[in-house]
Amino acid sequence: MRRIFFAIPLLMACSSATTDEATVASSSGDTSTTSTGGQGGMSASSASDASSSMSSSTGGASECTLAANTTATDVVNGFGCARLNRDASACLAARTAQGLTGDWLKFSCRVKLTVDTSGATPFVLVEADSRPDYKSNYFETEDACWDDYKVPGKATPNLIMPQTIKTKVPLTPSGGGTDKKTNDAGVAVNGVWIFNDAAAPPDDIYKAVNSFDRCGGHPDPQNGGTYHYHIEPNAISSDDANLVGILRDGYFVYGRRDGDNSLATGLDVNGGHTGTTTHSPMTPVYHYHVVEQTSTTAGTLGQKAWFIAIGKFHGQLLK
Repeated sequence: MRRIFFAIPLLMACSSATTDEATVASSSGDTSTTSTGGQGGMSASSASDASSSMSSSTGGASECTLAANTTATDVVNGFGCARLNRDASACLAARTAQGLTGDWLKFSCRVKLTVDTSGATPFVLVEADSRPDYKSNYFETEDACWDDYKVPGKATPNLIMPQTIKTKVPLTPSGGGTDKKTNDAGVAVNGVWIFNDAAAPPDDIYKAVNSFDRCGGHPDPQNGGTYHYHIEPNAISSDDANLVGILRDGYFVYGRRDGDNSLATGLDVNGGHTGTTTHSPMTPVYHYHVVEQTSTTAGTLGQKAWFIAIGKFHGQLLK
C-alpha cells in the first residue's frame, strides 16, 4: 500500500450532500452557512476583532495581502508548501477582553471571533472568508496571491472566491453529539472551511486528493469557489501537534501528534480522545486529531490520506 498526496485522475467535485446553503438552512435550521458568489470579506456584525487584511486581494497588488502577519518556517512539504507562523497579536486584546483564552488566541486575525453569552448556551460566532493566507494556483492569475507553480496532480479549473462563513461554536462544549460531520465541519485557524472525509457520491475522495494544491486545499465547484480542506493542511500542520482549528461542536482539532510529539493513539471512531493539549496542559479534555485513513474502494484500494474531520461530532451542535 502507498501513501498518496497527488497521483490519481482528476475528480471535479468533492462536496458531500450538505454543500448547498439552502439545504443546510432548511433541513436543520443551522446557522452555519457559506455564501455563493464573490462577496468579499466578512458580513457586518457586532463587536470584536475583524482584521483590515480581510479586504480583497484582487486588483493587481504587488503583495498578497492575505499573507500579511504570516512568517514561513523551515518546515516545507515535498511540494513546496511551508508551514506558517501566524501573528495574532493585533487582535489579542479584543479577544481576551471577551474572555477568550488558550487556543482561541491562536486564530489568525483574519478570523473574527465574537463571544455571545446572552442565551442559555454561550457561543463564539466565528466569521471568515475561507481564503487561504498563502499563495495558491487556484487564485485568478491577476491576483497577487496567485502563484504559477505546478503540482504533481491535475488541478481543477475552479477558482478561489471569497465567501461569508458564519458559524456558532459552543464556548463550553458538551458530549452526546449525534450529527455526522459534513462539509461545514469546522473552521481552520486561518479561516478556511474544514470539510469531512467524503466526496459527493459516487465520487471517491481519494481521487479528489489529486486536485489539491501544494498546501492541501482546493476550491469547490458546487459551492461558489469555496476553498477548503479535507486533509492535513500543511501550511498549518505538518506531522506535528499544531492546532488545526475548531470543529462546530466546540472541540479543537490538532495535527497527527500529541503534545509530547508522539502519534496520537486511542482515538475513537470520530477521530478524538481525551488528554492534555496546548489549550489545556494540566486538565485532560476531549479533542480531535488529524487521522490517517485507508481507502477500501475499488480504484483507490489501499491508498492513504490524513483527514481532519471523520465520523460524527463528539459534541452537540448549536441549531
